[in-house]
This record gives sequence, C-alpha cells and structure tokens, in this order.
Amino acid sequence: MTRQKLGLNRKGLQEDKPVKAEVVGKNLVVVLHKGRVYALDSICTHVGGPLEEGTIQGDEIVCPWHQGRYNIRTGKADPETKWVHDTPSYKIEEDNSGGLFAII
Repeated sequence: MTRQKLGLNRKGLQEDKPVKAEVVGKNLVVVLHKGRVYALDSICTHVGGPLEEGTIQGDEIVCPWHQGRYNIRTGKADPETKWVHDTPSYKIEEDNSGGLFAII
C-alpha cells in the first residue's frame, strides 16, 4: 500500500457533499462526514453509477441511479440494497496544511 496525494484539501470539502478524486488510475469518491474524511471507489457496483453524484443519508452514500447504499466508513453494501456489493474503502491521511492522501 502506498500513500497517494488526492489533490484535495480538507478546507475545500463541505460536510456530506461527495466529490470525485482520481489517483493512480482509480476514481474515488471523497466525503467529509461528521468531521472525518472517507474515500470509496466512486463507481457503483450495480451498473457503474457515479457515487460522487450521490447523496449522504445517515452513514451511507446513496447511488443516484438505482439507490444502492454503501456505508461511507467501510464500503459495505446495505443488505436492503441486494443489487449492490461491497466496494473498497480507503484510509485517508491529512498533512499539516490539510492536504489529503489516500492509502491505496
């Protein structure tokens, strides 16, 4: 696993507003949620919906296409949305100036 710069700063994130970041050929969705920053693969496991266009409901991100839900902290699919599968989640680290890094 390596530490990869996201090109995002914590100060530029809005609470519960997903944003897309690309790092080492991966598209991630990054979310500031309850004061912590989380990252998941940005592609829904159902039919490839863009999770960065989704909404946050509780501790889940909801795909805008077919409402598949994933735990924002772990990437675990909500059992009530059986049409989606778990998606990878990534640890986020922050430098002293608020720069964000994903551990990939």
